[in-house]
Amino acid sequence: MEYEAQKVGEVKGLGIIYRADAPLNRQLEAFEKVGINTLATPEEVAQIRLADIADNWSRTNMAPIARKGAKTILVRNSPLMNSLMAVSAVKAHSNSEYPTMGKEVYEAAEAIAINQTGIEPEDRSAILLSKEGDLDLTSEMDETRFVLGRSATPYFVKFVKGGKEGKIHFYNLSGTSKDKTDVNYLWFGYPLVESGLAAGDWGLYDDYGAFGVLGSAEGSARKNGYTLTEIAKANSEVIPVVFEKAKVPGLASMVSRDLNQSLLAKLRKQ
Repeated sequence: MEYEAQKVGEVKGLGIIYRADAPLNRQLEAFEKVGINTLATPEEVAQIRLADIADNWSRTNMAPIARKGAKTILVRNSPLMNSLMAVSAVKAHSNSEYPTMGKEVYEAAEAIAINQTGIEPEDRSAILLSKEGDLDLTSEMDETRFVLGRSATPYFVKFVKGGKEGKIHFYNLSGTSKDKTDVNYLWFGYPLVESGLAAGDWGLYDDYGAFGVLGSAEGSARKNGYTLTEIAKANSEVIPVVFEKAKVPGLASMVSRDLNQSLLAKLRKQ
């Protein structure tokens, strides 16, 4: 059977949006034919929905990885997003199993996640979930900002019951072995099913859908701008100097942190 990626619209500042419904390996082949080399990120799916292009559910290119007795780690740039690993993942799912790698993969991802703890969640490449088992994600949690990026707050306001005070349920992945790393994909449910995020589904062998983004020049330029971490660092250095020049240095220790967080919150809404 021949699978094709279908153009569904365009999001300003992001790019041309395609969709393909197929097993993962065939899905990636269909996207490759139009110049796309991976599935959309969860943040890109959120942007597609916010732009009213489509609100379908979607596989994403974010990978949950797990070991038995340890917290799940989410990593960007899933190792399943190539033809060889995709075929292996499809076969594993068809047998109700997860693709597995050595325990060293989990250990390496864990080291990266711990090392990046002081970085803004939107700028990290890996994050340890705050607890084992399922989670209810709020708009301000680090996990939410890692997954949905700067689209987190506007997405909650528009699509989540309760708005900024609402919650998205995260269905976690439980590791099956202490000696291996289970690797899976992150599923992003559509708003009518409360936008649930599922890390443990076995569905890569089936004709389920995903978005792909053919990036625009404007979108690439945005990605090459300053990170929130860089902005936060600059703010923390500049704000005390401003208060010093204004001859009210004592105020810096009282309001610098809140001012910095307010500035970042403003940027996340843009």
